Amino acid sequence: MNLPKFGRNAEVRSASFDEADNTIEVIWTTGAAVRRWSWRSERYYSEVLEVTPQAIRLDRLNAGAPFLDTHDDWSLRSVIGSVVPGSAKIEGGKGYARVKLSRASEDTAIVDKIKDGIIRNISVGYAIHKVVKTDTDGDGTDEEWRVVDWEPLEISAVPVPADAGSQIRKDEQKLIPCEFVGEQATGRNEARRIRMAMRHRQSVA
Repeated sequence: MNLPKFGRNAEVRSASFDEADNTIEVIWTTGAAVRRWSWRSERYYSEVLEVTPQAIRLDRLNAGAPFLDTHDDWSLRSVIGSVVPGSAKIEGGKGYARVKLSRASEDTAIVDKIKDGIIRNISVGYAIHKVVKTDTDGDGTDEEWRVVDWEPLEISAVPVPADAGSQIRKDEQKLIPCEFVGEQATGRNEARRIRMAMRHRQSVA
């Protein structure tokens, strides 16, 4: 199944600002369970991110993934920093990274607010590649989706923390293949119904 990019709350640690190299530390995941909506079953479920080195693809972050203004990945003007290459790591069930902030004059107002702790909220955008689904009672009302293979794509400064159950949506949204384990294959008619429901929800969102 193809899925959009997802978003979760994260934390910028303003006290960690390093004046010498113009960097700041962020915690980009804690893996806490969040409530989400399934387009396939039209039910809510609990999504749990597995926060281990084996489950998270850190290549993009450690190659210098962008630090964006509110998830705007359409314009170079929205890049207000980047992850310091090699700084992303997993420790104690949390994901950490250092972000180098822009020194460009046009970014000064935003960067100064981050340094001063006025902008405290950030959000991580990520792709899901593999999910293990469990349903204790078999009735679909208490499903847990354990994400065992996922990939942070970017980190963003945001004015209000992204809703924990949010999907990061665009007018022309790129969908990412995801493998589901523990779920029966969907028939053609059901797949057609799901696609129609997704298009309808996107049109009214």
